[in-house]
Amino acid sequence: MKKNYIKKIRTKLGNDKFIHPAARIIIENEMGEILIIERNDNGNIGIPAGSLEEHETIEECIIREVKEETGLDIIDLEVIGISTNPKLETVEYPNGDKIQYFTVEFYSNNWGGMVQVNDREEVKTAKFADISIIEKLPKNELSAFESLNYYQKYKKIMLK
Repeated sequence: MKKNYIKKIRTKLGNDKFIHPAARIIIENEMGEILIIERNDNGNIGIPAGSLEEHETIEECIIREVKEETGLDIIDLEVIGISTNPKLETVEYPNGDKIQYFTVEFYSNNWGGMVQVNDREEVKTAKFADISIIEKLPKNELSAFESLNYYQKYKKIMLK
């Protein structure tokens, strides 16, 4: 799927901040390791995530993003949180673009395929790593683990 929805909005808004739906996911393997990607744009590590495109559902969005960024096929998804906190979800990109994300957070430990990066423009590497690596995640992505803990404890989606 072509990623041109944000570009279309940017031609009208310039760098101004707008609110945009997005998704991120914690993917865990049978050894309790977490799938981590290394981004090309800033070199940071993160968990698979991306923006909703026209004509797709939020589930289709995260399934597409996972396939593009890691090569994996998600079989089962659980919604664990919804993150809308402007302080946490506002991002300013190196080119000056500002977005406040409205992010649905997912979890999966049921997937197929082998880890391989399909979108080399966005992602440098993808691999499973020990859970301790999450300390290096950006705050908005780290907060997904807070949602996962809350979901596992209370069986409710965390709103923040």
